[in-house]
Amino acid sequence: MISDPGLYLKPDGCRRILNLSSDVWSIISRHDPARWRRTLSHRSKDNLPFDPLRVPTDASLLFDATVYIDQLKGQLPLAIVNLIASRIIFHAAPALAELAVTIGALDPADRRTRSAVEPIVDTLTRISPSRIVVPTYEVWLEASVIAGILSRTQGVSKQDRRRFLNDCLLFLLASDSGCVLITRNSRDVDLLLQLKPHAAVLLYDKI
Repeated sequence: MISDPGLYLKPDGCRRILNLSSDVWSIISRHDPARWRRTLSHRSKDNLPFDPLRVPTDASLLFDATVYIDQLKGQLPLAIVNLIASRIIFHAAPALAELAVTIGALDPADRRTRSAVEPIVDTLTRISPSRIVVPTYEVWLEASVIAGILSRTQGVSKQDRRRFLNDCLLFLLASDSGCVLITRNSRDVDLLLQLKPHAAVLLYDKI
Protein backbone atom coordinates (compact mmCIF):
# COMPACT_ATOMS: atom_id res chain seq x y z
CA MET A 1 0.00 0.00 0.00
CA ILE A 2 1.31 3.45 -0.89
CA SER A 3 1.84 5.13 2.44
CA ASP A 4 2.20 8.72 3.53
CA PRO A 5 5.34 8.76 5.72
CA GLY A 6 5.03 11.40 8.38
CA LEU A 7 8.77 11.84 8.93
CA TYR A 8 9.17 14.10 5.90
CA LEU A 9 8.65 17.84 6.04
CA LYS A 10 7.05 19.70 3.17
CA PRO A 11 9.88 21.13 1.04
CA ASP A 12 10.05 24.76 0.02
CA GLY A 13 9.69 23.75 -3.61
CA CYS A 14 6.28 22.23 -3.00
CA ARG A 15 4.56 25.01 -1.11
CA ARG A 16 1.29 25.93 -2.70
CA ILE A 17 2.23 29.29 -4.14
CA LEU A 18 -0.28 31.20 -6.23
CA ASN A 19 2.22 31.76 -9.04
CA LEU A 20 -0.21 31.73 -11.94
CA SER A 21 -1.85 34.93 -13.00
CA SER A 22 -5.59 35.22 -12.38
CA ASP A 23 -5.80 37.39 -15.50
CA VAL A 24 -7.53 35.31 -18.17
CA TRP A 25 -5.77 37.22 -20.92
CA SER A 26 -2.42 36.36 -19.41
CA ILE A 27 -3.32 32.67 -19.57
CA ILE A 28 -4.45 33.07 -23.17
CA SER A 29 -1.18 34.77 -24.06
CA ARG A 30 0.72 31.74 -22.73
CA HIS A 31 -1.52 29.28 -24.54
CA ASP A 32 -2.84 31.22 -27.51
CA PRO A 33 -5.47 28.97 -29.12
CA ALA A 34 -4.60 30.47 -32.50
CA ARG A 35 -1.15 28.85 -32.30
CA TRP A 36 -2.68 25.39 -32.25
CA ARG A 37 -4.64 24.64 -35.40
CA ARG A 38 -3.38 21.22 -36.48
CA THR A 39 -4.04 17.82 -34.95
CA LEU A 40 -1.10 16.82 -32.74
CA SER A 41 0.56 13.52 -33.59
CA HIS A 42 1.68 11.06 -30.95
CA ARG A 43 5.44 10.55 -30.70
CA SER A 44 7.41 7.37 -30.11
CA LYS A 45 8.21 6.39 -26.54
CA ASP A 46 11.88 7.06 -27.24
CA ASN A 47 10.99 10.75 -27.28
CA LEU A 48 9.04 10.69 -24.02
CA PRO A 49 10.23 10.85 -20.36
CA PHE A 50 10.24 7.18 -19.32
CA ASP A 51 13.62 7.12 -17.52
CA PRO A 52 13.36 7.27 -13.68
CA LEU A 53 17.09 8.01 -13.46
CA ARG A 54 16.46 11.42 -15.00
CA VAL A 55 14.21 12.52 -12.13
CA PRO A 56 16.19 15.06 -10.05
CA THR A 57 17.40 13.62 -6.76
CA ASP A 58 15.68 16.36 -4.74
CA ALA A 59 12.36 16.24 -6.59
CA SER A 60 9.13 15.40 -4.79
CA LEU A 61 6.52 13.29 -6.55
CA LEU A 62 2.83 13.73 -7.36
CA PHE A 63 0.72 10.77 -8.50
CA ASP A 64 -1.81 10.35 -11.24
CA ALA A 65 -4.66 7.97 -10.37
CA THR A 66 -2.94 5.28 -12.45
CA VAL A 67 -0.19 4.99 -9.82
CA TYR A 68 -2.65 4.11 -7.04
CA ILE A 69 -4.55 1.69 -9.27
CA ASP A 70 -1.44 -0.10 -10.53
CA GLN A 71 0.02 -0.28 -7.03
CA LEU A 72 -3.14 -1.93 -5.71
CA LYS A 73 -2.98 -4.46 -8.55
CA GLY A 74 0.75 -5.11 -8.10
CA GLN A 75 1.46 -3.75 -11.57
CA LEU A 76 3.86 -0.90 -10.77
CA PRO A 77 7.34 -1.43 -12.27
CA LEU A 78 10.06 -2.02 -9.67
CA ALA A 79 11.91 1.12 -10.78
CA ILE A 80 8.84 3.22 -9.96
CA VAL A 81 8.32 1.44 -6.62
CA ASN A 82 11.93 2.14 -5.67
CA LEU A 83 11.67 5.77 -6.73
CA ILE A 84 8.52 6.27 -4.65
CA ALA A 85 10.17 4.69 -1.62
CA SER A 86 13.02 7.21 -1.76
CA ARG A 87 11.10 10.44 -2.31
CA ILE A 88 8.70 12.84 -0.63
CA ILE A 89 5.19 12.16 -1.89
CA PHE A 90 2.27 14.52 -2.36
CA HIS A 91 -1.23 13.64 -3.48
CA ALA A 92 -3.30 15.52 -6.04
CA ALA A 93 -6.95 16.16 -5.21
CA PRO A 94 -8.07 15.48 -8.82
CA ALA A 95 -6.37 12.06 -8.79
CA LEU A 96 -7.93 11.16 -5.44
CA ALA A 97 -11.30 12.25 -6.81
CA GLU A 98 -10.88 9.79 -9.69
CA LEU A 99 -10.41 7.02 -7.14
CA ALA A 100 -13.39 8.17 -5.09
CA VAL A 101 -15.69 8.07 -8.13
CA THR A 102 -15.31 4.29 -8.15
CA ILE A 103 -16.74 4.04 -4.64
CA GLY A 104 -20.03 5.49 -5.78
CA ALA A 105 -20.06 4.02 -9.28
CA LEU A 106 -19.80 0.32 -8.44
CA ASP A 107 -23.06 -1.55 -7.98
CA PRO A 108 -23.71 -2.02 -4.22
CA ALA A 109 -25.74 -5.14 -5.01
CA ASP A 110 -22.78 -6.82 -6.68
CA ARG A 111 -20.94 -9.15 -4.28
CA ARG A 112 -17.61 -8.11 -5.79
CA THR A 113 -18.08 -4.42 -4.97
CA ARG A 114 -17.01 -4.58 -1.33
CA SER A 115 -13.70 -6.27 -2.10
CA ALA A 116 -13.05 -3.75 -4.87
CA VAL A 117 -13.95 -0.70 -2.78
CA GLU A 118 -12.14 -1.57 0.45
CA PRO A 119 -8.57 -1.11 -0.91
CA ILE A 120 -9.56 2.26 -2.40
CA VAL A 121 -11.06 3.44 0.87
CA ASP A 122 -7.97 2.23 2.72
CA THR A 123 -5.70 4.13 0.32
CA LEU A 124 -7.69 7.35 0.70
CA THR A 125 -7.87 7.16 4.50
CA ARG A 126 -4.11 6.62 4.83
CA ILE A 127 -3.31 9.95 3.16
CA SER A 128 -2.67 12.89 5.46
CA PRO A 129 -4.63 16.01 4.48
CA SER A 130 -1.40 17.98 4.85
CA ARG A 131 -0.01 16.04 1.89
CA ILE A 132 -2.88 16.81 -0.45
CA VAL A 133 -2.45 19.59 -3.02
CA VAL A 134 -5.48 21.24 -4.56
CA PRO A 135 -5.65 23.20 -7.83
CA THR A 136 -5.92 26.95 -7.40
CA TYR A 137 -8.42 28.99 -9.34
CA GLU A 138 -5.61 30.00 -11.69
CA VAL A 139 -4.64 26.37 -12.33
CA TRP A 140 -8.27 25.51 -13.07
CA LEU A 141 -8.50 28.30 -15.63
CA GLU A 142 -5.26 27.41 -17.36
CA ALA A 143 -6.10 23.69 -17.36
CA SER A 144 -9.50 24.45 -18.89
CA VAL A 145 -7.98 26.51 -21.69
CA ILE A 146 -5.48 23.76 -22.51
CA ALA A 147 -8.19 21.08 -22.33
CA GLY A 148 -10.24 23.11 -24.78
CA ILE A 149 -7.31 23.42 -27.17
CA LEU A 150 -6.71 19.67 -27.10
CA SER A 151 -10.38 18.79 -27.49
CA ARG A 152 -10.44 20.96 -30.64
CA THR A 153 -7.15 19.90 -32.20
CA GLN A 154 -7.76 16.22 -31.49
CA GLY A 155 -11.32 16.28 -32.82
CA VAL A 156 -13.10 15.46 -29.58
CA SER A 157 -16.87 15.90 -29.77
CA LYS A 158 -18.49 18.85 -28.01
CA GLN A 159 -20.25 16.45 -25.65
CA ASP A 160 -16.87 15.08 -24.52
CA ARG A 161 -14.79 18.28 -24.56
CA ARG A 162 -13.97 17.94 -20.84
CA ARG A 163 -12.14 14.65 -21.48
CA PHE A 164 -8.70 16.20 -21.08
CA LEU A 165 -9.54 18.39 -18.08
CA ASN A 166 -8.40 16.10 -15.26
CA ASP A 167 -5.17 15.29 -17.08
CA CYS A 168 -4.51 19.00 -17.58
CA LEU A 169 -5.23 19.72 -13.92
CA LEU A 170 -2.74 17.09 -12.75
CA PHE A 171 -0.16 18.20 -15.29
CA LEU A 172 -0.31 21.86 -14.21
CA LEU A 173 -0.76 21.07 -10.52
CA ALA A 174 2.53 19.16 -10.50
CA SER A 175 4.33 22.16 -11.99
CA ASP A 176 2.61 24.57 -9.62
CA SER A 177 3.64 22.41 -6.66
CA GLY A 178 7.22 21.94 -7.80
CA CYS A 179 6.74 18.18 -8.11
CA VAL A 180 7.28 15.55 -10.78
CA LEU A 181 4.06 13.99 -12.04
CA ILE A 182 4.15 10.19 -12.31
CA THR A 183 1.61 8.70 -14.68
CA ARG A 184 0.96 5.79 -17.05
CA ASN A 185 -1.16 7.98 -19.32
CA SER A 186 1.54 8.47 -21.94
CA ARG A 187 -0.81 9.26 -24.84
CA ASP A 188 -2.48 12.29 -23.27
CA VAL A 189 0.67 13.48 -21.52
CA ASP A 190 2.53 13.32 -24.84
CA LEU A 191 0.06 15.91 -26.18
CA LEU A 192 0.39 18.06 -23.07
CA LEU A 193 4.17 18.03 -23.31
CA GLN A 194 3.91 19.32 -26.86
CA LEU A 195 2.03 22.33 -25.52
CA LYS A 196 4.18 22.73 -22.41
CA PRO A 197 7.46 20.86 -23.05
CA HIS A 198 9.34 21.82 -19.90
CA ALA A 199 6.89 20.29 -17.42
CA ALA A 200 8.34 17.67 -15.06
CA VAL A 201 6.79 14.28 -15.84
CA LEU A 202 7.81 10.63 -15.48
CA LEU A 203 5.93 8.07 -17.54
CA TYR A 204 5.84 4.31 -17.02
CA ASP A 205 4.21 1.17 -18.38
CA LYS A 206 2.54 -1.22 -15.98
CA ILE A 207 3.97 -4.71 -15.64
